[in-house]
Amino acid sequence: MSVSMSRRRFMRNSFAAAAAVGVAGRLSLAESAVAATAGTAPFVPYSADSYFRSRVSGIPVDSARTGTFRSFMKAHPDQKSFAYPRIAGLGGDQWGTTFHLSSAADPVWRLRGTGVNAQTQIASTQGIHIADSVLKAVPTGTQDRPMLIVDPVFGYSVFAADCVPDYTSRTITCSSSGVTFHSSNGLDRRNPRTNDKRNFASRGRLSDAGVIRPDLLNYAIANNTGLGHVLQFWFVQTEATTFGTGYCNPMVGCEMRQVGGWGAEGERLCIDPSIDLTKRGLTGAALAVARTLQQNGAYIGDNSGSSTMLKGAQVTSSYNPYAGTNLGRDCLKGITWDDFIVLKS
Repeated sequence: MSVSMSRRRFMRNSFAAAAAVGVAGRLSLAESAVAATAGTAPFVPYSADSYFRSRVSGIPVDSARTGTFRSFMKAHPDQKSFAYPRIAGLGGDQWGTTFHLSSAADPVWRLRGTGVNAQTQIASTQGIHIADSVLKAVPTGTQDRPMLIVDPVFGYSVFAADCVPDYTSRTITCSSSGVTFHSSNGLDRRNPRTNDKRNFASRGRLSDAGVIRPDLLNYAIANNTGLGHVLQFWFVQTEATTFGTGYCNPMVGCEMRQVGGWGAEGERLCIDPSIDLTKRGLTGAALAVARTLQQNGAYIGDNSGSSTMLKGAQVTSSYNPYAGTNLGRDCLKGITWDDFIVLKS
């Protein structure tokens, strides 16, 4: 979507996309695959010139940083056992993110608790469209309990952490939250490159970059593409020992007291474009995610507390939005950190 698109046209397209998603949510996996093959592209938020939707082509490579990155990944005790990014939220792992792409048919829920701030009040007053069944996928055994709701009906994405739903009042208590408006370039209000001062997320993270969306993944598999947007790495350990350092665009802050790590939050990496991913044994969902890392890359948005990972939509024993694909925790095993290059910010 171009920056010059009118609000009326944007809202019309958004509602149409939301309605289509509402129908797609009731399709079987086979029917969804047919729809994807037919060329009905899923809704993707933010302007076409946004960082979120940008590709890595044309961005200079930082050769020195690439060298230190590769050496660090081989040596770090929590990373050296995994020469590739793992994917959280799959195979019994509960550190994924509960995800939903809203439709107008979904009921409206509202955020509550200490996590709602002046910038995210709209998620408490106007609320967000969420299917009740989606909230049942929120893990109960982990501390973070993150949730991302992409709501084309209201025109914003909402991220919340430590989510506890109350089905009687249709409210969600949270410990932190962020709201970013789809008509903008998606950057945080504190980032000088933003074009919408309403946007807010913890340390400036791109909330939508933090999930491998099942609908975009199915479309990518059917059409031999990537997801079409930048992803976020939860990195093994960043480096931030001095206040005011340790981050760069698109981030506006970082997790401090990281000693002995590598990289600033916001640094962007990608798989070297010269690599032929089809010769690495990657197929289906794994190939689509690897293509995304090659075409759009991933920026460092947080520390993982373990090895470096991407996050999937949370899978539970009764809900698996990736069923029928080969997406798994270790599906990217065909690539290594030596395949990645560091881009200049």
